[in-house]
Amino acid sequence: MANLPSPFPAARLALLLGAAVVATGSGCGRMVLGLLPADKPDGGDVPGATPDAGTPDGGDAPGATPDAPPVCTADGWCWTHPLPTSDRLVNAFAVGPDDLWFISASGTIVRFAGGVWSAIPSPTNALSTIWASASNDVWVGGAAGPFHWDGQSWMLVPPPTSPGARQVDAVWGCRPDDVWAMGVVATRWDGHELSFINMPATANGFRTLWGSACDDIWGGYLDAALGVGRIAHWNGSTWTNTEDRPAEQITGTGSDDVWSLAQGQLYHWSGLAPGTLQDSHTLNLFPLGGAAVGTMSDSRTVTVHARGGAATSLPAPAPDGVSALWGRSASDLWGFGARGAASHWNGTSWTNHLPTWALGAGDAVRVTGSGPGDLWAIVGNTLLHGDGVTWSTALTAQQVGDRIYDVWARAPDDVWVLGGDKLIHHWDHTSWTTMNPPLQDSTTGELHAISGSGPNDVWILRGHNSVLHWDGSNWINRQTQVDNLIDIWAPGPNEVWVVGDGVEHWSGSGWSVPRIPFAISNAPFTAVGGSGPNDVWILAGGYALKVSDNYGDLNVAMSSSWHAASLAPASGGGVWVVFQNGAIDSRIFHLTSIDPNTRGPTQVAPAGLNDVWAAPDGTLWAAGSGGALIRKRPTAP
Repeated sequence: MANLPSPFPAARLALLLGAAVVATGSGCGRMVLGLLPADKPDGGDVPGATPDAGTPDGGDAPGATPDAPPVCTADGWCWTHPLPTSDRLVNAFAVGPDDLWFISASGTIVRFAGGVWSAIPSPTNALSTIWASASNDVWVGGAAGPFHWDGQSWMLVPPPTSPGARQVDAVWGCRPDDVWAMGVVATRWDGHELSFINMPATANGFRTLWGSACDDIWGGYLDAALGVGRIAHWNGSTWTNTEDRPAEQITGTGSDDVWSLAQGQLYHWSGLAPGTLQDSHTLNLFPLGGAAVGTMSDSRTVTVHARGGAATSLPAPAPDGVSALWGRSASDLWGFGARGAASHWNGTSWTNHLPTWALGAGDAVRVTGSGPGDLWAIVGNTLLHGDGVTWSTALTAQQVGDRIYDVWARAPDDVWVLGGDKLIHHWDHTSWTTMNPPLQDSTTGELHAISGSGPNDVWILRGHNSVLHWDGSNWINRQTQVDNLIDIWAPGPNEVWVVGDGVEHWSGSGWSVPRIPFAISNAPFTAVGGSGPNDVWILAGGYALKVSDNYGDLNVAMSSSWHAASLAPASGGGVWVVFQNGAIDSRIFHLTSIDPNTRGPTQVAPAGLNDVWAAPDGTLWAAGSGGALIRKRPTAP
């Protein structure tokens, strides 16, 4: 798609959040189209709707309506807890005097204007940079390229290059008709089209861009693998390499006061001088109005560097979780980063603004349910109950021994919870009761995982290798030879699978061991589940394995360098499997056999997902870092 003539707006495509529709342009690759519902950004229930589910412990409730906007990714994943989001915020920009926008790693966009939080529909599932001249002239960039907001919709402005070179890591402009979008390649917007710019030799693409005027722009390169880079300067007519020094961030107050940061190394210079090293332990460099810049050290100390050289540190460090900052002045700072957190410094103290509504602190590690309106989730040390729209507190940490290991919901009146107090907590839709199964051969009383096929067929892992079976009257020990048990699944009455250091199957009369492929003989097994006795799946490392029909073999259905984190049965057979890789977006696959050609479309989801569950109505629910409980409504065929 080289040399694409793209008069703006004729060649740009409106991008509005909603059901994803893929269109193919002539030679331009795939471009996403959509429609924004007037009041329901995810096309479903509004999290502010009045919840009709009671609080199972009759205690803590979330309030009448969580007062926070619903936030969704471009792929249709919408946050229900915490609100508005727990996505990792990576950048911010003041679009106006009282209009601040935050963008996240997974593409979500949150706006704070007039003291009110709102959500902006996202055009893409990955963002890293933002610049604007007004509320109807906003540019964002990420892996899919640059996007422009005109106050109503997003428009993809494809660079005149192949789709593989569309990634944008830095956007900056001096006016609406002079905007630079840099990444794998360098491009410039002139108010009508985005043109390719021939740059000096690069070091793996631009990472940062800042300027004080249209003829004074600074760009930084970084090759993170080699730790090398380059700084270039635009003088209004040409780009010139000025320093063989990497730069991840550049900002300043003018052409004679420029700062750069890369890998902890903070530099300051005046004009085109080489600059001097100021510090080797700086984590973040950020703008701070027209008369100063700010930095944050590895001890979270925030320092204001006034134009002219005076440096003053704030009396209080940035809050935990803050990885980046943005500010208008020394008394108007925002710190943001992990877990969808954003805090404001008013010159005296920090005040947390995001998330605006949360019931549990810590990561969400489990989400399950018995139906679309009966959901259960473990967030940190708290058990939450959901009605499909919002959440309430079901059990607090103090009620379960400061920890929850697992929850199994067979029906709204039959919910089993394993607590850190070494008890089983049971909910019958009226009240909680507890059970204390015998230790028997277990070396520890800790209860790790639970599954079952009915109220009189419940299986629990206790200690390192003890399997307990409840038959409706008694607890029976079914001792296994597998050590370090981690998960259990009962596909039918008096039948169970367990995984840990190995795999074993109980068929009603004894244990059997399937053959394990040599390639994964040393990988720890982490999860087991499926849709029925003849559809059993196991996770180990980066592998998803399907048990053969005769239970004799484990067959590799999928392998990846990513970690297979969780699985859940899928409607109609097969399983949903979550693969995660640190800060990179999670991937959710629908696996039905060992034939890779039978997989369904890959679901792209926010990073850090720990668990997935498919409701009977087809809604996918996922639990992840920062207490994230997100959902994706089924798409119409």
